Amino acid sequence: MPVDTVELAFSHTYKSVDIRRQQASSALIKTNVGVLGLELAHGSTTRRFSPTWMLSTNRDFEDVLDVFAAGSRLSLKEVRRDAKARTFEAQQVLVRLKPEPQAVLMERGNTYVPVEAVTPASVSVLADGMSKWMLGAVHPEGRLTYKYWPSRGVEAPSNNMIRQWMGTTALGRINARMGGVVQQTLRRNVGYNLANNYEEVDGLGLVVEADGIKVKLGAVALAARALVEQREQAPQPDVELRLRRTVDRLWRGDGSFRTWYAPADVTGQENFYPGEALYLWSGVYARDRDPELLRRFMLSFGYYRAWHLREENRNPAFVPWHTQAYFEVWQVTQDDRLRAFIFEMNDWLIDLQEWEGAAQSDTAGRFYDPRRAHFGAPHASATGVYLEGLVDAHALAVAVGDRERAEKYRRVVVRGLRNVMQLQFDDDIDQFYVTKKDRVRGGIRTEVYDNEIRVDNVQHNLMATLKVLARFKPSDYRP
Repeated sequence: MPVDTVELAFSHTYKSVDIRRQQASSALIKTNVGVLGLELAHGSTTRRFSPTWMLSTNRDFEDVLDVFAAGSRLSLKEVRRDAKARTFEAQQVLVRLKPEPQAVLMERGNTYVPVEAVTPASVSVLADGMSKWMLGAVHPEGRLTYKYWPSRGVEAPSNNMIRQWMGTTALGRINARMGGVVQQTLRRNVGYNLANNYEEVDGLGLVVEADGIKVKLGAVALAARALVEQREQAPQPDVELRLRRTVDRLWRGDGSFRTWYAPADVTGQENFYPGEALYLWSGVYARDRDPELLRRFMLSFGYYRAWHLREENRNPAFVPWHTQAYFEVWQVTQDDRLRAFIFEMNDWLIDLQEWEGAAQSDTAGRFYDPRRAHFGAPHASATGVYLEGLVDAHALAVAVGDRERAEKYRRVVVRGLRNVMQLQFDDDIDQFYVTKKDRVRGGIRTEVYDNEIRVDNVQHNLMATLKVLARFKPSDYRP
């Protein structure tokens, strides 16, 4: 195969680091993958692993130690004990040889996206790219790619039905945006999910994970939500009814939900699954206006508001699902209790966003506070779902004339979009190592230092972006 691209890394600024204990050096953290390279020396053997090589193979510093150990026929323990290690910085240059020679400076194997690049046109391009990735990820039989590894050019074997049904919802919104032209793709996907992961027991609809054992409230609720949104385009009225019946069965009279149908004795995921169930109910109520459903919804609202506000339960994962559910119902009822709690949740959430003092310039806009690392590692899917809720919070602030909050939420959304644009595979520069570009282009990597594409990385950010395009005025895109 003829060479058309050359990637160069000019190393400089070497610094000794301690590798005797795992993560002993503050330099050898994931945020520095793709920024720093690592030199390892043992006896007469010295190897340098450039930051762009680490990016292209999706390896972190711990992985590099393993690679060096294997290549030197040493144990990892011997490498940690006896090898000398130095980090180095590198000027990263991509040289394109065709059609005309051109050299491009890279930052972490990519080009930096400034916040000023967030415009109506660029956000539309962002949404178009994600839409194309989603549609391209639907296989002929209707299966949707769950996780793809660009470095290897293969799909991962894992799966998750919550994220699969969220992907179905995203396909439905793509179809609506495109005027129904991908309806058959949507229907194939719905049909595949039902044929492979849906069962009925005693009149209840169950979404069963691949192990054939787990049935999660969140998966059942989000499958039903997808079908509620697609009553015209991919109608499954009997399945929708049975899935909703299961959610009803898991609801308790005090407003709480059991979070698992099976195994029946499993608990947990309270920051996710009840909010996803309420998101189902809000979608049903917005369409059907059932007063009994509203009564149960508001009872659950009261229960989970009190639950979330207890300090031991505060978690950002709770916020976007409840925000979206409460905003959808607020649009019908104008209930001030819903308005007040949406603002309270999101005022707290936005402090998690990195901006001034971000770990690296290209991480700015993501939602991660190292002081509260117990909330979880930064992840593109988290940014996407937070943005989904924040766009609703912004719309609410605009609707009630709360200019201060509208401006605060607007700025956070724009900064979040900057981060998403940084994470999108969108040109030949950030795909310099990708062999199957058609499987990658338009997708959203997990982090600037982790190129794995997971379906919820794309669908959450896509659905947030579609809301932005529908609601933002041109002046709202300003930095």
